[in-house]
Amino acid sequence: MKRFLIYTKLRLKAVMKIFPSMCIMTLLLCLSLGGMLYMQSATSLTFSEGDEDARVSIGIAGVDDSGAFGAAFPVLLKMDPSKSEVNFILYDTKKEAVDAIRKHEILSAIVIPDGVVSTLLAGGLDRMTLIVPASSAGLEALIMRELSKSVSTILGAMNSASNVLSDYYVASGTTDPEIISNAQTDLLLTSMQDMIHRNHMFKIRYVRSEQQLSIESFYLVSMVLLLFLLTGVMCAGSFIRSDYALPKLLNLRRLGSSRQVLAEYISLAALLACLSALFLPLIGLALSHMPITFSAFGLTPETFLKGFMLFCLRSVPVLLLACAIDLFLYELSETLIAGVLLQFLVMISLSYLSGVFYTVQTMPKSLQALQPYLPTGQALLYMQYTAKKGSAVGKSLLFVILWTILFLFGSYLLRKWNVAGKRGAR
Repeated sequence: MKRFLIYTKLRLKAVMKIFPSMCIMTLLLCLSLGGMLYMQSATSLTFSEGDEDARVSIGIAGVDDSGAFGAAFPVLLKMDPSKSEVNFILYDTKKEAVDAIRKHEILSAIVIPDGVVSTLLAGGLDRMTLIVPASSAGLEALIMRELSKSVSTILGAMNSASNVLSDYYVASGTTDPEIISNAQTDLLLTSMQDMIHRNHMFKIRYVRSEQQLSIESFYLVSMVLLLFLLTGVMCAGSFIRSDYALPKLLNLRRLGSSRQVLAEYISLAALLACLSALFLPLIGLALSHMPITFSAFGLTPETFLKGFMLFCLRSVPVLLLACAIDLFLYELSETLIAGVLLQFLVMISLSYLSGVFYTVQTMPKSLQALQPYLPTGQALLYMQYTAKKGSAVGKSLLFVILWTILFLFGSYLLRKWNVAGKRGAR
């Protein structure tokens, strides 16, 4: 035990000497991952200024109960949508629209009250209901922008498309040319344009769903896992061995391979823990001031920072798993360059297959079935369940612990072979 404690102390001193340089490299890594996080998450907030071919799906419910507007709305949907960024989908009831949101078939839904156009023409106010997922705070602003642009496009097309206007009035049951002429200005150019620019026309309702994290929270969880995995690449120079003379000498002095591996594992875990303790609060503070809401952790800067730090504390088992994988890969490497390349390629490959960069649901069925059997796949599931709060994490946590033990045992076997085998005989 005394020899083990002495060797552990020496390893801790060795890794603490590289701590300042590790801080610099970790800072650069955090900035890179932060840029990836921002580019991925900010897409949902800048959708209206992005790809011209991008479309968002918005459900429309209640048109059957809205008189002439309900009769004419299907005609509007048949118009040329080439300049519209919204794809409208009709639903018979509000319940159907809400179910579609929960299934992620549409981005949001608008419920139109009965007689909304008549109320507007009479000078009244009958607000429509905009339904958005509770996990997508800030989404209503995006939808309002997209809806306004799309409806404006529809109105502009109406002015130059007499055939569409004719279909509109026929569908609404109006055939008198004089009534059509008078209503044309009042209904289309006055009432509907007024509706577009009056944000108070909408009241917001949120649909709660525990089935999936919001896209912003998903990418934040993924980037934290990727940070744990890639940090081990930067530590490679202090742990990869090409000469096993020292481990062989320690073995002769009754410090066996198992205790050598355990001491080095403790030192590596201590180094990553110190880096995490320094950088994760700074990351949380920076993210709390970003123009993106990570709803799984809190909707205000104060609640986000608290929720994010609790999430990081619960992610300690994943950090320990990352250290075990690192140590196993270090033992597989014979040179520093080969070790760094191996470490990087393995971590990136595992991250991709586990759904860090893209959700597993978007991958082929074969890759979807692979995720639960990967160590990083279970780690990502555990972190996602932790972020969801209230989700069952026991099974994934058990797998994370089992994978950690398995990689440590593999490191022990490799160390024993490297000390007694060809590499140890050099």
